[in-house]
Amino acid sequence: MTTDACIPQSLIALLNQERGLGPVRQIDDLQARLQRRGTIMQQLHQIEEAVRDVQRQLRTLPHLPPLKCIQWAQAIQALPNLAFLEVDTTGLYEDAEIIRLVVMSIHGETLLDRLVTPSRPLSRQIATITGIEQIELQTAGIPITDALNQLRQAIRGTYILSYNLEFDEGKLREAVQRHQLDDITIIGEDLMARAMSYLQLSSYPKLEHLCKQIGQPLPPQSQQTALDRARGQIAVLNAMANAMLTAPGTPIAQSTDTDEDDERDEHPF
Repeated sequence: MTTDACIPQSLIALLNQERGLGPVRQIDDLQARLQRRGTIMQQLHQIEEAVRDVQRQLRTLPHLPPLKCIQWAQAIQALPNLAFLEVDTTGLYEDAEIIRLVVMSIHGETLLDRLVTPSRPLSRQIATITGIEQIELQTAGIPITDALNQLRQAIRGTYILSYNLEFDEGKLREAVQRHQLDDITIIGEDLMARAMSYLQLSSYPKLEHLCKQIGQPLPPQSQQTALDRARGQIAVLNAMANAMLTAPGTPIAQSTDTDEDDERDEHPF
C-alpha cells in the first residue's frame, strides 16, 4: 500500500496544486495560497487526530500472548518426566517450617504427598491457607528429615515446575541446612514467572485467579490443599499451551504492595 492510498484525494489534489504553482507573483495569488495551505493543515490535523484515535483503540485491545510463551508451554507439556511441586510451610518468615510436600505428574498422578510434623502448633491462619489441620500433622506427620529424603527420591530424574519456585527452593534449602542434610537439587522452572511473561504482567498473578479464569477454580481456601494447587498448576500449563489462559474480557488479578501486612495475601496461590 502506497502513502497516497492512505491520504484523502482532496488533500492530495491541494498538495499537487500548490506544488505546481511556482513562486508567488502577486498579493491575490499569495492570499489564495495561504487559504489552500490552511485547508491542507486543517485536513492534516484531522488525519492526525484520527490516527491518535486508532492508536488509543489499539492500546485497549485484549493482549495477545507471545507465541514463544505458548511454544515453551507446549514443549514442557510434552516432557515425559514433567512433575509439579508444592511446598506448604508454617509461614513466609526465614525459620518457617515445611509441613507438606507434594509432587504430582503432568497426568495428575501423585508421586509424593507427605505431611511433616513441625516443632510448633499451626496457627489458625496457616491452617486456613494450607488446608491442613493440627490433628492431621499429629496423626500422619513424619519427621522433616524423612520427608526431605523421600522428596529427593521422588524428584530424581524429573523436570519440576513450581508456582513460585524461588520460595520453594528457599524453604527446602533452609530445611536441609537446619538439619545438616545434603542439598536437594531441583532441575526445572518457575511456572509463576512464565505466566507473568505470557500475560505480560509486571507483578505475579495468583494461581487461584488464573484457575478461576480458565474455568477450573480451586476449592475455597479453607478446603484447598497442596494437591488442589498442584492440579491447578497443571491446568494453567495446559491453558498456556492452548493459548487459553486469559478469559475473554476478564482482567487478570495481580498482587499489590498493599498486601504486605497480610500473610495470607502474600502467598502466590
